[in-house]
Amino acid sequence: MRALFLSTALIATACASAQADPLNLDPAIQFEASLSSLTPAFDRLCDTYDVRTLDPAELPIAQSSHVQIDCHGFDHAGASRLAEFVFADDALAFIWVLTEADEEAAHLARMRERYGAPSHDTPLFVAFTDDRTALRRDIPEFLYYGDHIAPVYQGWFDQMATQAGE
Repeated sequence: MRALFLSTALIATACASAQADPLNLDPAIQFEASLSSLTPAFDRLCDTYDVRTLDPAELPIAQSSHVQIDCHGFDHAGASRLAEFVFADDALAFIWVLTEADEEAAHLARMRERYGAPSHDTPLFVAFTDDRTALRRDIPEFLYYGDHIAPVYQGWFDQMATQAGE
């Protein structure tokens, strides 16, 4: 009985600490998932949301469709925020979560604690490519992206770091 209690306590502690991490995305949000499969998550995670169909030519990774969900009231990193879920060809490709410039130091401290040293640190962004995330500095926002487009972001981060003299 004691072993069962200990196991239950360890699981509860692990779940609580995972939920307490302000950088966690809801487990229902899966990259490469379709818009229709994520609609129940948007219904739950957003106070309101707008579906915008954009020109696929504006998104180099899209061949036939480019849709963005603007999720208002998305609870992330300790605040209610605007999150932009971007779908290329009906597969979730990346997420932007807008922040405030005065939050940068606290967000970066949490990111370094969770992910370790960044792969890139420039005046425009700090990237943690092994974890598929970044924090933009020019437009304060988090970026999360899927494995399927990681090479695109890796190339962009490398190019921007070279231009910045990193």
